[in-house]
Amino acid sequence: MTCMPDEDVEFHNAIKEVFLKYPEAQRRYALSSLALEDEMGIDFDKKVGVSRVEDGKIITEFVDRESVIRMQLCLKWNFDYTRCLHWIEAPK
Repeated sequence: MTCMPDEDVEFHNAIKEVFLKYPEAQRRYALSSLALEDEMGIDFDKKVGVSRVEDGKIITEFVDRESVIRMQLCLKWNFDYTRCLHWIEAPK
């Protein structure tokens, strides 16, 4: 890595230990920062990210939670898995 986090070092080390303990999960999961969403002022109580693949790009839009009625698969959960933060449309 060229840039290691300098905040929450103990937290990141604990997550690293979990990945080392469960190596099969290393290719399915990653730790993700919400820095861009914070910069945009996304209120996850009201909005949810919905993504789709288009022309080799991942396009994410943040929409009102109540407006999302399609079949979805959750990509990012909050810390205790009580709320999805980011969806992808389910395959047809």
